[in-house]
Amino acid sequence: MENLEITNSIDPEDEKLLKKQKKIEKIEQEKNIVLNNVLSGNILDTRDRVAYILNGNSDSRNSDIELAWAYWSTFENEHFNGTYVTKTLLLSLTKIATISRWRAKIQNEYNLFLADPEVRQYRGKLEEDFKEQAITHRAPNNKSYFVYIDETGKNQRFISVGSFWLLNYSNKNYLYMNDIKDWKKHSGIDYEFHFKDVKPQKLDHYKTFIQLFLSKFPENSFKTIIIDSRGLGDKHETIKELTYYLIKKGIEHENSTGRAPLPRRLSVFIDQDEKSKDTLKIEFIKDRLQSHNIDGLELGDFEAIDSKSNFNIQIIDLFTGAINRKLNPTDGDRNVKDELADFILNLLNINVEEYINDTLQMDTAKVFNLDNVNG
Repeated sequence: MENLEITNSIDPEDEKLLKKQKKIEKIEQEKNIVLNNVLSGNILDTRDRVAYILNGNSDSRNSDIELAWAYWSTFENEHFNGTYVTKTLLLSLTKIATISRWRAKIQNEYNLFLADPEVRQYRGKLEEDFKEQAITHRAPNNKSYFVYIDETGKNQRFISVGSFWLLNYSNKNYLYMNDIKDWKKHSGIDYEFHFKDVKPQKLDHYKTFIQLFLSKFPENSFKTIIIDSRGLGDKHETIKELTYYLIKKGIEHENSTGRAPLPRRLSVFIDQDEKSKDTLKIEFIKDRLQSHNIDGLELGDFEAIDSKSNFNIQIIDLFTGAINRKLNPTDGDRNVKDELADFILNLLNINVEEYINDTLQMDTAKVFNLDNVNG
């Protein structure tokens, strides 16, 4: 009998598509790691350090010289005093070429912390010798709004979307995050801070975390938008609208009060849920903001991020959880969640009952702006 050889062959085009898909997945995984490390202050290596500078320094996104200078000043200040560089010193610092390569990967592959459109055009079309000269024609502006958002109550009567606004970014922010991590480690705390998970034996730690966080970031703002959902249709669409409205009103408030005036770059980070829903929400918010065309507002990074090790997301989770506890109380006796809600809202000087009492006279959502909470 003639032997028949059976082979499993893969179409070259299919193989090419498979490799491309694996590369995309690998880049997406790396991107999420970098983003979460930067936003949680978990700075581990050169890539994280470059990304950290790019996140907080708009000029560094446009200029590798500015990027290297900020990198050395922040992470190698035991050698570099931010004034001058000698040949000997330059040899001891992280090389500009290394910093530049990571910047290119972060911006071009991860699509994070992008340069201004005209700079991206220069980098694509101009010779290397002329790039920095072209970039210096742009006025520097490192002012930003970093907004962290969470929502609650979509299956209850009152829906609220809360936000924490970090208004003055410092290159030392990661050190403040490390202080909180050190406190957690010293206290033997191995859990995240989420309102729904508070227990009587954890309450004191929750209170200390909140006070410690606010002491590290005193120049902040909490904002929430609340609406009575009775008669509303699609709750997910409602939350998208509320999130956009909260950001828009928040910008108007910060600008009009002179507390954090425009021009500024806006970066928005939402608590990670389902990828498809997160993507739709983010694109909706960006499109609405772009169509509104707010003078002096530049859109930065809009991403869904994991709450693990990210204290900004955890603090807004606690804030929205406290509001929801007051808006949608449960039957029965008071418990630890009620005590935590009272602690948070008293600390921030917000009276949620004000909304409940006025809701019958209101046709629209109500926005609370909570400024200078530690002032």
